[in-house]
Amino acid sequence: MATHTSAIAQQPTVHEIAAQVREGALSPVDSVQRSLDAIARLDGSIHAFREVWVDAALEAARQLQRRPDLAELPLAGVPFALKENTVADNPFVRQLTDAGAIAVGATVNPQFCTWGTTTLPGLTVDNPTLPGHTPGGSSGGSAAAVAAGMVPFAQGNDGMGSLRIPAACCGLSTLKATPGIMPGRVGGTDWFGMSVHGVLTINNEDLCLITKVLTDGLVDAENPEKTLPENFAVSVDLAAPVFGLKAAPEYVDAAQQAAKVFADNGFAVTEKKMPYPLNPVPMLARWTAGVADELRYGPRPDHLEWRNRVHARLGRSLRFLINDRQVVRDRARIERELPGDTILITPALAQIPPRNRAWHRMPWIVNLLSNLRFTPYASTWNYLGFPAGIVVEPISGLPVQLIARPTQERILLTAMETIASGGRIV
Repeated sequence: MATHTSAIAQQPTVHEIAAQVREGALSPVDSVQRSLDAIARLDGSIHAFREVWVDAALEAARQLQRRPDLAELPLAGVPFALKENTVADNPFVRQLTDAGAIAVGATVNPQFCTWGTTTLPGLTVDNPTLPGHTPGGSSGGSAAAVAAGMVPFAQGNDGMGSLRIPAACCGLSTLKATPGIMPGRVGGTDWFGMSVHGVLTINNEDLCLITKVLTDGLVDAENPEKTLPENFAVSVDLAAPVFGLKAAPEYVDAAQQAAKVFADNGFAVTEKKMPYPLNPVPMLARWTAGVADELRYGPRPDHLEWRNRVHARLGRSLRFLINDRQVVRDRARIERELPGDTILITPALAQIPPRNRAWHRMPWIVNLLSNLRFTPYASTWNYLGFPAGIVVEPISGLPVQLIARPTQERILLTAMETIASGGRIV
């Protein structure tokens, strides 16, 4: 599998753009225009954007230029993409724009954001880092826009891996936070607590900055004094939560190399098999019922995909099973295996991302099996409510997943940056 780092490393970062705008070396209008030009040049082959807001983005840039506090804004003049299932007045988006970021368009997601590939009738989003393959889903358009260099970061959301799967497919950094850490709701029910907003970034440093902005400094992994704690430890689990599935050797090697970074710095590293939930029904009920409720209470699409008809039908039949008791029991078993400041490292993917096909036309079970085969590591953490992130391990150039106990985003991001920096303890 091709590595991702070389092409993405050439792109201007959030830190670089914001610093140039604050210093007056780059105007917000020029920053936005550069992004719009890149979209016009590149998106004809990638198809990441559903809409591009040329006039609105340039006007927002002109208004930002007149703000007296421009030199103080952490995201001054930084263009970004908005996932099409998220409205512009969502508190999550307002937090970004209040900090100086400017939305330039809406990116494509699969219908109801249900699947780990991003295709629609007449539209397939391509992976800029692995052409001909899916960029993942459901935030596939957002990931493709960042990986192609059209924007330095993009908004998305994650209910069953919808940030982490695209980040892993496209060589980006992302964080699925503990529910309640990030502002804003995702739909009417947040898929019964499983779905949260987040961003996809070129690197982990940008992810730390934007997370600090979104949480009003609550999660601050940028402060150099906030290093990994003395009792920090690492567990590594190379087995998939889904019985019978195994990761390809290259993804296993990447996870082991990520763990070695901490072992080389004197931290305890152990391999263990986590007690993953054996009963998939509680998670399946939330996933399917979330879509059933969207279909029932939200606007009905002109064309309802057959796979989503089946999905919603399952949700209506399973909704009565949703309660918190099962989640609490399953979460407690995992927490006993991750005491204190221990993080868990797993492969991010099990297989190379699937080739682009008309996934929206295929049966529900075909989509389900495809998703399970290439990305079995993501969805458990939505169900359990643990924070989980994706970062590229630099030696292999492949993604790995890190998980921490609920509300330990700061330690998680610091550990991710340690991996990204090749072992520099931050």
